Amino acid sequence: MGRAMKFLAREQALILELKDRLHGARTLEAIYEAIATTLARLCEADHIAIGCVNPDGSAGLQWRTDTVQPLLRDYSDWAQDDFVFHATVVQPNVVLNDTQMLQGRSLEETETFRRSQEAGLNLRRVMASLLFEAQGLKGSIAMYREASRAFSLRAQWLLQQLVPYIAKAMATVQELYAYRFENDLLKVISMEPNPSLVLNVLGRKVVESGTAIPLLAKWFSSHELHDGVPQEWTRRVRELSRFDEGTDFSLQALVMERNGERLEVSFTPSTLLWAGRMLWQVRMKEHSHWLRPEWLRLLTERELEVADGLHKGASNKEIAGKGSVETVKVHVKSIFAKTGTHSRAEFVARGRRS
Repeated sequence: MGRAMKFLAREQALILELKDRLHGARTLEAIYEAIATTLARLCEADHIAIGCVNPDGSAGLQWRTDTVQPLLRDYSDWAQDDFVFHATVVQPNVVLNDTQMLQGRSLEETETFRRSQEAGLNLRRVMASLLFEAQGLKGSIAMYREASRAFSLRAQWLLQQLVPYIAKAMATVQELYAYRFENDLLKVISMEPNPSLVLNVLGRKVVESGTAIPLLAKWFSSHELHDGVPQEWTRRVRELSRFDEGTDFSLQALVMERNGERLEVSFTPSTLLWAGRMLWQVRMKEHSHWLRPEWLRLLTERELEVADGLHKGASNKEIAGKGSVETVKVHVKSIFAKTGTHSRAEFVARGRRS
């Protein structure tokens, strides 16, 4: 189809202008404004819609259209039932018309037609393409007609010529959105006194403060992390993001303890939304053991319990509880020997973490 056709002079001038405007587009709105009126005239379309992949990796497209928003508002919920999606995902970057997509099926029997009718639209014809670049899906473009007359082969060819340029513009917008949004998130978490992560509703990391990395490496082994996020935290966020009657909101707080140290973790909705979806800010606060690290490593688990008792000013009997006071005395003697101290007061005074 493409080899047999050439631009008419009028078409060539419009296409060159469109390419220049797409090259300078930095928002989804700018892409839409660059192509909507001109392509509607060139392809004789009643409606045009473009969608851009959410930069945070969450499912769905951000749609821009002046006329078919009622149909596309909840598109991610029914995209799998859309004959347009099913056809175009198999042939990325190829413009298909409804006859090619339906392959003999009746339009009236499709979920797409039913939903367009419910939305107050009478969409009889469609021409569309899913837009891919090297890193994957970038967006989509769709044109609709309410008349029964099909889109011409020339209209299909004209749109095909612009697909690479629209896909490139979508990729640029996605990169810029992600960069700006990451900077906004970094500004938010930079105000936090403690390490933080921001996760999307799937539990995937969107951004992190630099201090979060060594803290997570300290508290979790590599096999417990996936893309830098504890797998158990990913499960928590997915559960919290359900927001139904079965959601356990006690999952928003977590306390971990190990070797006398404590890590307090909170999961709270972020003040920022991305693509209309919630983000979760994970705040971490570590409480270090009172004992200096080099001494902490010298003591056994039971000796550490005794050392905590000495720090609290407890007597041997209080430390022993229901156990043996003589055993406590043995542990105290071992603690003094290991730390080079000779009394409770000296041990506590010299042993405090600076």
